[in-house]
Amino acid sequence: MEFDWKRIDTLDRVIIVGAAVAFIALFMPWYGASIGPFSASVSGWSAGFSAWAGGLLLTTAGVLVVLRHSGANLAGGKVGPSILIATVAALGLLLVIVRWLTFPTYRSADFSASVGASYGIFFALIAGLAEVTVAVMAMRASAEQMESAPAEQQPTEAEPAQTEPEAAAPEPSEPVQTEPVQAEPEPADPAPEAPAAPED
Repeated sequence: MEFDWKRIDTLDRVIIVGAAVAFIALFMPWYGASIGPFSASVSGWSAGFSAWAGGLLLTTAGVLVVLRHSGANLAGGKVGPSILIATVAALGLLLVIVRWLTFPTYRSADFSASVGASYGIFFALIAGLAEVTVAVMAMRASAEQMESAPAEQQPTEAEPAQTEPEAAAPEPSEPVQTEPVQAEPEPADPAPEAPAAPED
């Protein structure tokens, strides 16, 4: 699958643009000192581990978005691609914030000398804040879809009809032995009487 910028939604576009800004910011001054007309500065690559590591993590979040839209499988175990992108962006922003807060600062009363953070790190901070905010929004949106999808796709199973238990078949009873009934003999017909003799 080829990468198509037109098919990317607004949230992912913000992450990609923020990643590009964070990478470009690594070449800008992150820390500098100025005394009168003289000034010196160091870029994000030379400002310490938390500086270049944070910038690279912010860049990596955008690269992951591009890979996901290019068809790469970013799902690893129970961690989805949206959670992975949000985690990488948040870790990168945390490192940049740590580097910003740990820069030593100094300003003279007449502002003729100053030492502190330069504009490059502020570009990285803005890009990181945008990436993390949008990545969290995308993560929450994908989580809502993943939770609602199974409920919509799975058909509801019809509850089995409750059938009454069949009556147990009666146990076969033992055959009753009956004695044969003897028929009584019919009485014989009485013999006919002889006719009476005539009288003289």
